[in-house]
Amino acid sequence: MATINLIRGMGSFFKECEHPESRWSRCPHEYKIRYRNAAGKQTEESGFASLGRDGPLPLL
Repeated sequence: MATINLIRGMGSFFKECEHPESRWSRCPHEYKIRYRNAAGKQTEESGFASLGRDGPLPLL
């Protein structure tokens, strides 16, 4: 599982699948993002279908 870091302090996004990072844009698996919430605790959210220009786009 590779991760791509966002702007410093903003978190990272990744996929937990067997596909290499170079193939993520074509792979059907969902993205997850990991970041620190306002309380400073690590938080993870999933269910993002693609990575848009401004970040992960949620599934509708």
